Amino acid sequence: MRVAIGAVAGVTGGPATYAVELVRALCRCFPDDSFTVLTDKPESFSDFAETVHLPLPSAWHQPLWDHVRVRSALSRGGYDLYHGTKGVVPWFVATPSVVTIHDLANMVMPETFSFAQRLHLGVETPMALRRARRVITVSRSTAKDIAKFFPRSNTPVDMIYEAAPASARTPEEDEVAAWKTAHGLSGPCVGYIGTIQPRKNLDLLTKAFLAAAGDRAWTLLMAGRRRPGYEPDFLTAGDKRVRYLGPLPDADLPVFLGSLTCMVSPSAYEGFGLSFLEAMSCGCPVIGLANSSVPEVVGDAGVLVEHADVESLSEAIEAVVTDVGHASDLARRGLERSALFSWADTARKTRAVYQSVLEAPAQ
Repeated sequence: MRVAIGAVAGVTGGPATYAVELVRALCRCFPDDSFTVLTDKPESFSDFAETVHLPLPSAWHQPLWDHVRVRSALSRGGYDLYHGTKGVVPWFVATPSVVTIHDLANMVMPETFSFAQRLHLGVETPMALRRARRVITVSRSTAKDIAKFFPRSNTPVDMIYEAAPASARTPEEDEVAAWKTAHGLSGPCVGYIGTIQPRKNLDLLTKAFLAAAGDRAWTLLMAGRRRPGYEPDFLTAGDKRVRYLGPLPDADLPVFLGSLTCMVSPSAYEGFGLSFLEAMSCGCPVIGLANSSVPEVVGDAGVLVEHADVESLSEAIEAVVTDVGHASDLARRGLERSALFSWADTARKTRAVYQSVLEAPAQ
């Protein structure tokens, strides 16, 4: 089986992590197959897969990348199948295709996207549903959203969970101590890791943290890539206990998460919620909102708040930060829960989808 996999990996986030870890697991589990990654960042895959470099100068070039550069690479490559890992199938391509749709946030929460983003996704998602032979989603929540917003789509949908990145681990105590010293941190730290964008409710998190902390010397650490043009209020909160660290290297994430008393993500919508699973895999207790896919991932291994308000969230934060036994129990349960998710399992189920497409009668 010769499979081409389209992967935009130059922009950090869940889809990029998904592409890297899926390809790594496919190459490990199915060494007799051939996997070629069509990508803007070949160095993310070159240690374990063949790559074709397709430059992507900016997000504005995304349609050109998908529908011209990827299409050209497919026409030259003679592949049996194409897998678009970020919701797009190139137009006018004869190669049988599978597409992963991570979420429908643009339809569930359109107010959190720019007009250009809504227009782009509004065209690409229904087109992908029509052109793909099968659709992969990463949660039951997203599968339900597809059925809700595209009730006439007859493309089969396969739900296949993600897993924590291969780099996720419980850091050593001396690593955590050194990291906190290097960043001038003392006392309890609450944190967030993920994209800085409107639906993540990070201004709510800031208010809830400050309400929970009162006059105590706690610190709130925000880490992640900021969506271009988005200026959340917490950046100018005026309280030195609230700190934005920017994007962190992958190698720093386990020790960052290990330095936290809890990771809090009051996101209003998640296609999967990879940051929760990564935190749990690093032994970090998690707090989130009981919506979309978050309960599927967290289960009973974290604190899920029913209402997105300051009082409810601040009470949850204070309960974890001030109760060592509670935090330790959450950390233990999180590690056990995260072990149920495996990239090898994801790869086997994804490979089965590929096989089903290739064995189906030609369309």
